[in-house]
Amino acid sequence: MAVLPVAPDQVAVVWEQVLLKVRDRLTSSQAFDTWFRPIVAREFGPQSVDLEVPNAFFVDWIHEHHLTLLRQAFAEVLGDCPDIRFSAREPLPIAAREAAAAPRPVAPAARPGAPAPAVDTRPREWVESQLHPRLTFESFVVGASNRFTHAAAMAVSERPGEVYNPLFIYGDSGLGKTHILHAVGHEVKRLKPDARVFYLSAERFTNEMIWAIQHGQTLAFRNRYRSVDVLLVDDVQFLAGKESTQEEFFHTFNALRDAHKQIVVTADKAPKDIAGMEERLISRFNQGLVADTQQPDLETRIAILRARADEDTGNARLADDVVLLIADRVRGNVRELEGCLVRLLAVASLTHRDITPELANEVLTQYVRPEAEHHQPERILAAVSERFGVRPETLVGKRRTQAIALPRQVAMYLMRHLTELSLVEIGRCFGGRDHSTVIHACRQIAERIQHDEAFRDKVNALFSTVAS
Repeated sequence: MAVLPVAPDQVAVVWEQVLLKVRDRLTSSQAFDTWFRPIVAREFGPQSVDLEVPNAFFVDWIHEHHLTLLRQAFAEVLGDCPDIRFSAREPLPIAAREAAAAPRPVAPAARPGAPAPAVDTRPREWVESQLHPRLTFESFVVGASNRFTHAAAMAVSERPGEVYNPLFIYGDSGLGKTHILHAVGHEVKRLKPDARVFYLSAERFTNEMIWAIQHGQTLAFRNRYRSVDVLLVDDVQFLAGKESTQEEFFHTFNALRDAHKQIVVTADKAPKDIAGMEERLISRFNQGLVADTQQPDLETRIAILRARADEDTGNARLADDVVLLIADRVRGNVRELEGCLVRLLAVASLTHRDITPELANEVLTQYVRPEAEHHQPERILAAVSERFGVRPETLVGKRRTQAIALPRQVAMYLMRHLTELSLVEIGRCFGGRDHSTVIHACRQIAERIQHDEAFRDKVNALFSTVAS
């Protein structure tokens, strides 16, 4: 059956819904980020959808490995699967060289007065570098969890090849590593427009190397990656266990570093913790600067949501209680945080409903998988009461003396870190106090821990008691 056409201003929203379906079915988040995140949805018509991919290599890979999955996702979102059409921003560079060497028919001479062939005058910086236009330093939200890494990336962007070479960034999935890689590339291009910058995933490096070997194009492959000024490689842990690929990457790494070209790589673990990675590569990674990214705190998550909402909704500002609800419930990583916001905006748009806390809660219930609490609040209250010499019922009561306020704040701090309770739920454990009280308590305890060693030991002891 025909699929209802999607309005141009809704194409991005519907495409995000399709991506959510795809991501739920893929067993590897790395495969999703490599093959689906770079796709740009151009048009959704009644019979077909037009998707733009970085190059012809993507078209072949998706057709061979993921086309059925993509069709299923479209069918779920649109009610049926239209014809999927791919257009490549550029041909696969190696394949293009091979094609250029093949004999071609001579084109007939143009007739007098005939229009000249159309020339693509679009800027090719994105095509050449594979950088995502949206992932810049301007759109990157800096917080306590990533401030050091952000500063290192900025320094590398301003003086590529001179400081922190290589720069190795590691952390869990969805914490902004890929965003920083793209941002470095954009900043280098801004400061040095002629710089040759290239971004790719380690999986793509592997697949293109295999393709080059099979088609006798290894020299072209090497020249492609050893002639850049800045090489940005994502998810380098994908090379683990692949001896021939590591061998090729090792020589590429050496060639670039010896030529004082900048290398920035990301991984989900520190170099020494990547099982199956050759010692000589680990040694090379450790020669530069190793920086980590951590889970964003509540304030940073709120800032991220604000930035993304402003980008997606323009002047339609989300209410503070909606933003706080999402930021409080989605703590895992930035990708999940943004995905939840996209889903909320899509549901509100497609069902013509206002974005309220009630609607946000509905979306969160479906989007966020409930997790079992690690520790019961009662156990935390009992441990804090015993440590500070107060009764549990006093902690949750109305008294606000210093003797009660401090242990109460400690208990709130422990619940925030040792349970999956939301801010509102923690507040209810303490006589119905609101979320702002819990935020203030956690901030106060965190600040005191930093400069009061005796107090830090006391809180750490409570962590051990409750966790034992």
